[in-house]
Amino acid sequence: MKNRLLIMVLVAVVVFSSCNREDGVPGTGNDAILLNSDAESLSKRFSKDKTGVVGITSETAANARINAEEIPAGSLPLELIAQVAAPTHDGNVLQATHVDIDGNYAYVTYNTKGPKYLGAIDIFDISDVHNPVIKSQAIFTDADLNAVDFVEGKLYIAAAVDVDADYGVDGPANLIMVNTANGNFTSDFTFSSVEGYVSTDVAHTDGHVVMVSGTEGAVSLFDKANATMVGQAAFPDLRSVTYGGGKLFVLDGEEGVNSLDPVSMTKGFTISLGEDYSGAKRTMDVHGETLVVSEGANGAGIYDLSNGAEQIKIQIPVVSGGLVEEEIVTNAVTTNEKHLFMANGSAGVSAVALGEAVETLGVLDLFGSSNYVRANDDYLFVASGLEGLQILKINLADDIVDDVCTDLPAYKGSTWMNINSGEPQGYSGSVVADGLNVNDDFTFCGSLSVKGWANINSGGTFNMRGSMVVGQYGQDTGLQINSTMKIEGSLVIYGNLTINSGGTLEFLGDDSSLTVYGNVWNNGTVTGEFDDTENKLN
Repeated sequence: MKNRLLIMVLVAVVVFSSCNREDGVPGTGNDAILLNSDAESLSKRFSKDKTGVVGITSETAANARINAEEIPAGSLPLELIAQVAAPTHDGNVLQATHVDIDGNYAYVTYNTKGPKYLGAIDIFDISDVHNPVIKSQAIFTDADLNAVDFVEGKLYIAAAVDVDADYGVDGPANLIMVNTANGNFTSDFTFSSVEGYVSTDVAHTDGHVVMVSGTEGAVSLFDKANATMVGQAAFPDLRSVTYGGGKLFVLDGEEGVNSLDPVSMTKGFTISLGEDYSGAKRTMDVHGETLVVSEGANGAGIYDLSNGAEQIKIQIPVVSGGLVEEEIVTNAVTTNEKHLFMANGSAGVSAVALGEAVETLGVLDLFGSSNYVRANDDYLFVASGLEGLQILKINLADDIVDDVCTDLPAYKGSTWMNINSGEPQGYSGSVVADGLNVNDDFTFCGSLSVKGWANINSGGTFNMRGSMVVGQYGQDTGLQINSTMKIEGSLVIYGNLTINSGGTLEFLGDDSSLTVYGNVWNNGTVTGEFDDTENKLN
């Protein structure tokens, strides 16, 4: 369909204050927006069940008949820090649709399956990595919230609104705006109606907020300074929008990806994506000089930002049997500095290393299907429909300046790390292992995650610099010390900690920490300064 370009035309937009202020509290006076700032009650949705070290299963390992000792260790340490049940209202379970992360806060939107309008937004405080909380929530009883973008203290939300509800809107597709500070809503919610039946995504450029709406909708530009609409460009079936390299990119179910000038919205190049987009959620992300696009059953495509040339197609790895083929689709993509994560429906979440070579690492050992993912360099949020959210910490190694770390090589061995007697060893980098047995001198600098048991046996000594995560919550996993372990950094144990007679756990420096979620049996010695976050040894 030929696009109708309505540039710099001020269309009639209703901007409606959704509520009257009472006692300085935003949102009161409108029964269609229900606010909750009781962090204690909201955070009861968190669970530690199945948290801990998350492995990655490669397609090769899943489908090949090889011994466990032949499987190489992983290179992407991930830690599931919380599972979050989906919010409910009047017996209806909502599903997460979108996440934006900025500093110490994450913003999550929700909608409801089917014809019913019902949505919500949660504000998560993630400043304490092992104890995130939900600071605030707003439930919209007559609107689906489909995407969110945090820009300079404001939340911009793409929504589909019941026009017969008490929101004062002109049409169903709307941009909702609200101010926030310190995890709280600090203004009334305002609504701006645009063309189309549902707003599907929102992003921002240097000067504008950009929203797209589907089903005879449009790309709509709003001035960031005053939220005034300053232009529109019509498209038949918009799903997603992103910005990078001085260009806007919009994904349309009929036309594929179009590059647009971010001010005039003049079309540049087009990337054709085939016919796998009818009624489907899809997202895009910009990584460096490339555009990453979710392409349904075809996985993800990576394209040159400057001209749309295809660089590589990344297929969906499948490591489980019995999946319905139609449910193996890439719904969303997200990138950080070094990795791409793909939400692949019933096939779960896959991870891809981005560098000089693009390498699919495998599928994260998580639970349930995935309809959305969002990452930054520190966190990964995974939405699993009605099953809620999973929040992961990304624990890549930091640069460590210490004499014991000088010139240590990267570990390239088995996922079962065995330091045998008579074979002292030392490594650096980021490693995920199934198990660790130390029977001689062993030094590790960086980030080390062990899914099962880490055993420091008599005759072995373990010198650790950096961060170490061990085990899984509620499982037969943990750290057992029979000789000496020294650590400068953080030690997190989701299983149990056992220090037997003759065993020593020594913390070095003045900024080390210990977190134990399981039981502690201490018949040995613990020395040094450290923060016992769960008060298990104090």
